[in-house]
Amino acid sequence: MSYGAIDGSSFSGRNPFGGPSRQGYQPLASQIDPNEIQEVFQELTANIFRINTNVTSLEKSLQALGTPNDTQELRDGLHTTQQETNKTISSSTKYIKQLSEIVRGSSRREWLQLDRLKNQLSDSIQRYGGLQKKVAEKSRALLPAAQQDRQADMLDVNQIIKDLALLVHEQGENIDSIEANIESAASNVVAANDQLAKANQHQKRARKMKCCLILTGVIILSVIIIIIVVSVKH
Repeated sequence: MSYGAIDGSSFSGRNPFGGPSRQGYQPLASQIDPNEIQEVFQELTANIFRINTNVTSLEKSLQALGTPNDTQELRDGLHTTQQETNKTISSSTKYIKQLSEIVRGSSRREWLQLDRLKNQLSDSIQRYGGLQKKVAEKSRALLPAAQQDRQADMLDVNQIIKDLALLVHEQGENIDSIEANIESAASNVVAANDQLAKANQHQKRARKMKCCLILTGVIILSVIIIIIVVSVKH
């Protein structure tokens, strides 16, 4: 499967929506090969891992800036890693948007899988955003004064996170509805079990009460009979 086209126009060289795109058209997961959807999920998971790996690498390089280990090769590596991370983040957000449309009306498992990856991607981007600011600030401080206004490789992660949060909000109602139904069903089962337990206890108490009443009746009847017998003898 090729991931070269990530602009919503194709999965494996064809429209991921299963037909021509048009405004207002809602794609269905049933129109897409489930294997292809899972391949995109896997690619997205790999992208998130790649972003986190790059962040760890950038953190180590940041510590070396301004030290005896600071070399041009180190700075070139910083630049390359940031560019690669920016591209990976861009492609990942496009995957998220595609999947948000494709799995609309799909199974609960795919919805929850997408929601989990959205959150993981957002966390990774946020971590990268904080780090790239530190890299930029330290790099500028080490540059000549005439070059300190340069903002190379900076990615507007705040806007990306906002876009992801909006997608989570828009699609979250469906997931929340599914979860609510599950929780409601579970609550109903628990409530039913509680009612059965209470009914069982009530039956036990009723049987005990019935036995007590019968025993009391027998005792009273016995006393009456004894009184009558004694009276007759006298």
